[in-house]
Amino acid sequence: MSEKVRFEGIDDFNRPVFKALDNRNRYGSTDELFSHDAKEKYVLRCMGEIKTLTYFGKRFNCEPNGGEYSVEVTHD
Repeated sequence: MSEKVRFEGIDDFNRPVFKALDNRNRYGSTDELFSHDAKEKYVLRCMGEIKTLTYFGKRFNCEPNGGEYSVEVTHD
């Protein structure tokens, strides 16, 4: 089962961060980096279809804790 996530922003390490809708879990990518002012639409277009992301932790700017998790990205 995949966790529903929404784009939260670009962290201090230029990584895209996604927050779970039902809890405080954060996920992201360490492979694709973006400028701090990158907009959601641009990030999602560049990343293509997102099926898995790395678990980052419970706070924005956390160090990746590892492990790939199945996600479903939602947006407005």
